[in-house]
Amino acid sequence: MKKLLIPLIAILALSQGCIKDEYYVTEGAQVYTRMYTVKAGDWSKNEGVDLPGDQNYAYVTVNNPDITNAVIEGGTVQAYVYLIYNFEDNLASWNPLPVVVPILIKKIDTSTNTVISSEIVAENTRFEFEPGKVTFVIQDLDGYDPEDIANDMTFKVCVTI
Repeated sequence: MKKLLIPLIAILALSQGCIKDEYYVTEGAQVYTRMYTVKAGDWSKNEGVDLPGDQNYAYVTVNNPDITNAVIEGGTVQAYVYLIYNFEDNLASWNPLPVVVPILIKKIDTSTNTVISSEIVAENTRFEFEPGKVTFVIQDLDGYDPEDIANDMTFKVCVTI
């Protein structure tokens, strides 16, 4: 019985030592939430060469005074985008950034109003932040310039300190 019990205790002791679970409770944590509606014409594009693998993207920077050095050192910043995924039925949801969505691109012959070709492109929407600022970025994952952004977009930024 001793021969069986000693290895069993050793296995239990070793398995408990491999797991490190850290849990932090911040009493009185503050959450600051700001909403931003970015108009279709507010986006800027970088000036890259239109070749696969280039870092071509559209971006817009907004002010957020809630993001301080204290937040960067010990807080969190989360961002979401409100995506309408069915215009006919007005179905939409908040999506945490980064998010990759498929975009259907149709090339239309304007003289006949017929679709010449279509393709699906994966589009990545992400955010970057620094003290006082948030930058939202949209980038096609095929490396080419993202299409013009035709609709206003709503973003939510939550800052916790």
